[in-house]
Amino acid sequence: ERMYKLLGNPKTRAGRVMWMLEELGVDYDINPCGPHDPAVAAVNPTGKIPALIDGDTVINDSTAILLHLGDKHQKLTYPLGSPERAQMMSVIFFATDAIEQPLWTFAKHSFVYPENVRVLDAVRPALRHEFGQAMTALDKMLGEQEFIMGDDFSTADIILGHLGGWAKGSGFGADEGRVGEYMSRVRSRPAWKAVLKVAATKSKD
Repeated sequence: ERMYKLLGNPKTRAGRVMWMLEELGVDYDINPCGPHDPAVAAVNPTGKIPALIDGDTVINDSTAILLHLGDKHQKLTYPLGSPERAQMMSVIFFATDAIEQPLWTFAKHSFVYPENVRVLDAVRPALRHEFGQAMTALDKMLGEQEFIMGDDFSTADIILGHLGGWAKGSGFGADEGRVGEYMSRVRSRPAWKAVLKVAATKSKD
């Protein structure tokens, strides 16, 4: 039996969990289901994906899952209590607050919310402004470094790289200058290419 079972379509935030699992080189099964699927509803009260089943434990929320996996396997992260761990966490919170939030709000007003409450045209300029500010900050954080933490590829790079693809798919960019070069660098890793391959095959099933 494989070590983990992942619930969630790889074209969603489940893709970043798959990326982590591929980087770690551990066995896992995936059920490429969508939100509120009976399999998800059975383990997550919110019905949201992804969910990771690790033995008798269910972990929900993609960021929480990534951190759990990094800590458990002691890879792509730093020791608890270390300055590097705190810095990595600050980058992760920045990514989910400043970069993911406008992308997710854009998605919600595009296709998630009921049509009668969508106001995409009204919020689009604010979301683009917010995203642009985040990219300016990310450029400064990166500087001339290979990865966001310097020489080490970490969990933070998985989240940022995943968001870079999401941004491109939503027409937000993140593909210019140093940020664009960084996104190409992390998204060309074999582990991410393996996720894209699975995503392509699952969508044909």
